[in-house]
Amino acid sequence: MTRYELPPAGGCHEEWRMHQSPAFEPTARQQLVMAAAERAINAGLFYNTAVDDAVAANLGVTAEQRARNTQKVQGGDFGSDVYYARRAVEAIRAHRKLVETAAALSLNAGDKLGTLVFNDFKRTTGAVVHTIEEDGLHVVIAGKRGAKPIGLRCNVTSLANAIRNAHERGARSDTYEDFKLARLRLGAGPLTTQVAERLALFGAHELGEAEFLVALARPEQMPQPVYLALQALGESLEMAVAKGEDCLPGFDGVHSEVARLLETSPWTMHPDHGCVLSADVEELDREAAPAPH
Repeated sequence: MTRYELPPAGGCHEEWRMHQSPAFEPTARQQLVMAAAERAINAGLFYNTAVDDAVAANLGVTAEQRARNTQKVQGGDFGSDVYYARRAVEAIRAHRKLVETAAALSLNAGDKLGTLVFNDFKRTTGAVVHTIEEDGLHVVIAGKRGAKPIGLRCNVTSLANAIRNAHERGARSDTYEDFKLARLRLGAGPLTTQVAERLALFGAHELGEAEFLVALARPEQMPQPVYLALQALGESLEMAVAKGEDCLPGFDGVHSEVARLLETSPWTMHPDHGCVLSADVEELDREAAPAPH
């Protein structure tokens, strides 16, 4: 669908009923409005009228469409449509952040969290993960408020913010980024951590060690920029071998780990097309083959 259509008269709320659920599956019509709303959000627009105007301009919404039901609802049915689309985009982003945070922290029952300060500004000390809920996005925490033992349930984004708050208020020395990096290193293991450290230190890119560790934790889903950085590191290690500079302690382990990660990634270097998905190589070669006479 490329042309905007209003939702059925009187049916906007029902059509968007699941818009904040992770199970929400937008229709083609809803996807069109959500994409335009996301572009408006990315442009830094905030107020409803500004977002409505941007979406209308982007989708070529007519004055007649914008006027429908304005006598009963501010912004009319079009404004309601954009409002729900915007909330759906924000819900998807929030859920994606939850999933990414949960993957980065990779918490287990018994893990120590230190001092936390949630939005009530009360200090929770000696916090420990009591249980991880089935969705992996919510945790139950045991700790103390003063001398009183307490239990708290929160999602992992709230936990991350509680660590940030505690650091900002001088209640803990490490930042959330420090805590996350330590968790990522623990999950990755020493060899992958050494590779990520080298990539962050010597690569010509803007990615940090934490970003590399996240990507290397799932090498089969590795983004292309990470593969290219890893490929460059692999080439420098091969050059070191050729020069006889491979005698440093730990060199062989790092060399082997780089080779393993490259082999597991979905990318490869093609002699004619550069970095391409391995799954596309056969089709690229077929298209380049001379036509039979």
